[in-house]
Amino acid sequence: MTPEDMEKLAMTRFAIISAVRASGVVLMLFGLWIWYGDLLDTGGNWMVGMPLFVLGMAESMLLPRYLIRGWRSPPQP
Repeated sequence: MTPEDMEKLAMTRFAIISAVRASGVVLMLFGLWIWYGDLLDTGGNWMVGMPLFVLGMAESMLLPRYLIRGWRSPPQP
């Protein structure tokens, strides 16, 4: 693999990790909006908002670590 290919691969992986983190933050904000806002019910709906918030937090904090760990290991022959 040439250095240019390695740099392109690293840039692609960085973009994917950044997109995963950003989508997790968006999901967290959407969950908070449902949880405390008047989007679904007056006064908020915690039964829908809280799980979305927790899923968004897990997506933004845990999923990038699993991706990095999977990409760090050498490929099997």
